[in-house]
Amino acid sequence: MWRVYLAELRDSWPAWLGVSLTFIVTNLSFANSSLVLASGWAAVGSGQLALNDSAEFTAAPITNYVFSAIVALVVISGGARMVVDSRRGALARLALAGASPRQVIASVLVQLAAVSLACAVIADVIALVTLDPYLGFLTTGVESGLEIAKPAPVYALGQMLLANLGVVAVALIGGYSQARRAAAVTPVEALRQASGGTEFRMRPVRWVFAILGGLLLIGLFAAIGPIASARTSETVSTLLQLSIVALMVFVVVVSLLAPLLIGPLTQAWTRILPIPDPAWTLTRLNLAARGAQFARSAVPVIFTVGLMFGLLSIFPTIYATSLINEFPGGVVTLDKANLGAVLSLVGPALAIALAGAVGNVFMMSKRRDAELALLGITGATPGQRQRMAVLEALILTVTSTMLGLLAYAVMAGYLALSFSQAGYTPALSVPVSAWLVAVLGTTLVLVAATYLPTLRALGQPEPRVVAAMVGQ
Repeated sequence: MWRVYLAELRDSWPAWLGVSLTFIVTNLSFANSSLVLASGWAAVGSGQLALNDSAEFTAAPITNYVFSAIVALVVISGGARMVVDSRRGALARLALAGASPRQVIASVLVQLAAVSLACAVIADVIALVTLDPYLGFLTTGVESGLEIAKPAPVYALGQMLLANLGVVAVALIGGYSQARRAAAVTPVEALRQASGGTEFRMRPVRWVFAILGGLLLIGLFAAIGPIASARTSETVSTLLQLSIVALMVFVVVVSLLAPLLIGPLTQAWTRILPIPDPAWTLTRLNLAARGAQFARSAVPVIFTVGLMFGLLSIFPTIYATSLINEFPGGVVTLDKANLGAVLSLVGPALAIALAGAVGNVFMMSKRRDAELALLGITGATPGQRQRMAVLEALILTVTSTMLGLLAYAVMAGYLALSFSQAGYTPALSVPVSAWLVAVLGTTLVLVAATYLPTLRALGQPEPRVVAAMVGQ
């Protein structure tokens, strides 16, 4: 059977290549954290770094494991589903050849593990090359002028390989449900449903985890009072970190409720806009018909926008609050070390989410090419079809931004309540740069990922594009 698994792996590489960026970034996050952690603890053990000053090198990497794993579970699951949907015919032939459901599951899991390990090689090289400058970035500009020596880089290959295996575990957990779904589809149904991927429902497991996430969010808000009443030197720092956790938990809950939220929200706001362009109408109707794939593509974008808003607004909020309340010791400085600390917590998860968004949009390109080719056969002009590709990215960004803003509102509410409970007057601040980077930056990335892959298909005869889609 291993020969069959290897043959399936060779045939599936083009499909997995579309989502490989997610695996590279996830492996890079884990590998980088393992090397920083090894360097930090070595510096503490040798006396080079005091334990009280080592949070960026000891505690932050552990938190980064958790945040990155949470985002990667959601993003890899969505990417694996798109790969499975794109290979329904191959999976059907595998079942028709006599493979049992367990063997079909094993085939998909072998592919997940192989792709993760192959991407780990690229990520490990990057982590090793960038370790020394990254340690320098985390060390430079410590608040209040305190000088902390940069830990000597420790190239712990064993710990890095364990981190790679951790990513494999995350990939297998995230993709297992998709492997089971692939094995549960009957061969005849898989061959008949060429488009595939139309099912995206609220299954019981989604309800269970969504409810658990909601309870955890309630618990985080309930913990503000006891933490604020303690009034230690770490009170504000702890509440700031928990505000980021609240944002993450909310986005996870939104991703679990995506089948209920994203489609209706998109249809609602696109329907009320009075845009007479036929390309707009066709795009809106196409996305409504492609609701399941569109909803899954929106999930990593919501992570991206929500985390970006939180990352780019938390420091201005601290700064504005310190100005109003005249914190002891003067205004809180927002230097590179503080930024590095938050980037080490949120940055890797943000990168995974953005990579997942690009990968999911790219995976939709073949079906998008076929749809645009069919519209060309029915009379749509090349200009209209090009605008449709751009409009699809814009609609995806706007819908995701709406839910990303809700995630930011949760974090902002947590910060406001935290400052109030701690005896300070809250002053929330969202600079224009946060809007430009979070919304405009994400839009440009998604437009490029949506529009550029269509150019090749738009230059080919429409019947050939449709025939290639049908042949797959």
